[in-house]
Amino acid sequence: MTALSCLTPDGQVTIPRSIMKSLGIGGGSSLLISVNNGKLILIKAEDGEGEIKNPVAKSQLKA
Repeated sequence: MTALSCLTPDGQVTIPRSIMKSLGIGGGSSLLISVNNGKLILIKAEDGEGEIKNPVAKSQLKA
């Protein structure tokens, strides 16, 4: 899924609602943010108990 969004002067970006819904995220969700080969990567970072459940996200935290 791909969608266009715009960066505000304050560095904020809106994640389109269709993408939020497909990932099961909403206001207050934690996201892991990284850069890989010039690409910005956002990964859903936590489950309901606050634990990192994505193994890629866990490895990114150590980098």
